[in-house]
Amino acid sequence: MQLIKRVYGEVTAALALGVIALVVVRAIAESQPWWLAAALPWAAYALYLALLMPGLVVAQRRHPWVQLSVAVVGVLASFAAGPFAVLVAVLGLAVILGYNYWYSVQHVSTKPVRVDEPLPLFPLTTVDGAAVDSSVFTQQPHVLMFIRGNWCPFCMAQVAQIADQYRELDRRGVAVAIISPQKPADTVELSHRFDIPVSFYIDTDAAAAAALDLVQPGGTPVIFSAGGPADGDTVVPTVIITDATGTVLWAEQTDNHRVRPEPTTFLDVLDQHGIRAR
Repeated sequence: MQLIKRVYGEVTAALALGVIALVVVRAIAESQPWWLAAALPWAAYALYLALLMPGLVVAQRRHPWVQLSVAVVGVLASFAAGPFAVLVAVLGLAVILGYNYWYSVQHVSTKPVRVDEPLPLFPLTTVDGAAVDSSVFTQQPHVLMFIRGNWCPFCMAQVAQIADQYRELDRRGVAVAIISPQKPADTVELSHRFDIPVSFYIDTDAAAAAALDLVQPGGTPVIFSAGGPADGDTVVPTVIITDATGTVLWAEQTDNHRVRPEPTTFLDVLDQHGIRAR
């Protein structure tokens, strides 16, 4: 089952392209335009994945209703082409539902990080290769972002958003740390990609994720697994906000990798705790 989940995105994307091509050919060959309706769910899914590539995911990550609505319209319209067309459309809708409500569902921690308690101790590695631990986050307030890796478009959209809000955080004296269990070279590349004073850390062998019970078993697609943790394990996307003493002010662990908190939420949390712009 874990292997099926790891290849789900790649296999269904290839299947979507194949189904679209076959449906278009059949619609032309039979002069039956209603057959094109059967391709709508698959086209909606393929377009969704294509939009994910450059990270244009903000509107769809919480509310994939456009994608689902197009798919439902395709199923209903495909009745005009016959039962086989309906079956093709329904399978496309099933693939969409599978992605949004099965493939993207995350592990839920049995020992979540608790507000008003000290940040648990966990090991990390800097991009320079130095071994450190979470005590480095006790010098000033921090926003800690655990991300899956550069390959994850939702994570990259989240990093881009925090980069856009960095000045507001800096005015409050708040530092940002981005932590990922991906291979070190990818974290180094990410640290160079965003020209902002954010700290990047490597979670070697997902040890930090394990200490916080945030390991997502087999969460890394097979094609992105080289150099990462064994069996493709990754981290559940999580944000933790601490004060200057390392006490946790706020924490959110997503239960679906599509859904991430907005940076404006971080500012609201900081304001509520009196960490305001200087």
